[in-house]
Amino acid sequence: MKNIDFSKIYSYSKLELFEKCKKQYHFYYLDPQIVPIKKQFKKQRDYQTKGQAVHGAITLFYYLPVQDRTFDNLKKCLKEAWFSEIDLFKEPPLGKLGGFDSLEHEKKIYYDVLRLLKNFFELNDFNSNLFYLPTKNIKNSFSDYENLIKPLSEELFISGKFDRIDKFENNNLRIIDYKTGKKEGDQFQLDFYKLLAELNFDNKVSTVSFYYLDSGEGEDFDVSNLDQNRIKYQILEKIENIKNTQEFPPEPSGLCNHCDFQEICPIYKP
Repeated sequence: MKNIDFSKIYSYSKLELFEKCKKQYHFYYLDPQIVPIKKQFKKQRDYQTKGQAVHGAITLFYYLPVQDRTFDNLKKCLKEAWFSEIDLFKEPPLGKLGGFDSLEHEKKIYYDVLRLLKNFFELNDFNSNLFYLPTKNIKNSFSDYENLIKPLSEELFISGKFDRIDKFENNNLRIIDYKTGKKEGDQFQLDFYKLLAELNFDNKVSTVSFYYLDSGEGEDFDVSNLDQNRIKYQILEKIENIKNTQEFPPEPSGLCNHCDFQEICPIYKP
């Protein structure tokens, strides 16, 4: 994988970013001056720490023996998963490195994460036939992305990350994705996940499940009849659109206040 040009690798989130704001996409992936230093613009936000902690705690939880998968142990996993992506060695409280304005703010988010984990715990069958989990090294999870890179064409690749994959008795796969925000789904995300998993594991993906942890609800989507070639064409079409784009204008929306590049965006720059 060392010889792969990462500019030729596309994930669902990368393609989604282009749809949301072409200027942010340009800053993050194309701007020759900004791309090499983009980490300097990174601003940790409370919801990012929250999402990372939920996913990390659940991952660690599934590495426990089945008999040890209790809610008390899930709370212990959360303590390991409570860290700042900006400074991995910062001991809690994380403060501004975690996107928090105060200790009370951090406590409030921590207790909300416990609520989401409680909903997760009540949703799950812990005796399911686990097929795939992210790396146990949750502070260095980029290896998951690297290990899942697959060619889409002679020059283009796709990759991404899965929260969890189960195997049914008929050897078909079920992808589980944990949502920590409001209830919403995306058909293209279902398509992308199915293709990426089938290319990596050579098993048919028949189901993708979204677990909306805020409401404690799960939703299953039947993707058994989705055609791989149709999905590949759909992805290649999106990539071709990006490659043919000459102008990358800002696209103002409610998402602007969550953009790391707001200070250099033409809309906000003095």
